[in-house]
Parts: sequence; C-alpha cells; structure tokens
Amino acid sequence: MTFKIIEKDWYKRRQLTGKELSPVSVSIPDYQAVHNHFCNMFVRYNDGSEKSLLARVIYNKLTAQWTVDGMEVAVKVIEQ
Repeated sequence: MTFKIIEKDWYKRRQLTGKELSPVSVSIPDYQAVHNHFCNMFVRYNDGSEKSLLARVIYNKLTAQWTVDGMEVAVKVIEQ
C-alpha cells in the first residue's frame, strides 16, 4: 500500500512569503484500515526536515476511500 499526499490549497487564506514548506514523502508504519484508528505519521519536507504527527484514519463510505489525516498533512491510501 502507498500513501499519496493530498495537496492543500492555502492561497485563499494567506499570502505566500517566499519558499513555502511542502511535504515530499510520508510513512505510516502503524497504519490499520480501521475507521478512527490513531497512528503515527512521519513526514519529510522539501527542505530536508522531518516531523512526526499524530494522525487519524478516516473511511469515507460514499467514495469507499481511506485517508489518513494528520491535520498539517493528509494522504489518500492507495491499496495495490
């Protein structure tokens, strides 16, 4: 399974101030396909920094899609 980063569109809420930090890769070692399961999300940014986020697994019944939301970064789950 892979995780695809959901691009967040912040331009309507704030002005850009130079080079913005954006997530490049995400790993979630303790992911489980259980609605409302809490897990750890490790995010690597374009400047080389890393961050650990507490995230929640969400299942959308209408689209049958799993997502993991860490508030700052959200990803779609792609099952292979």
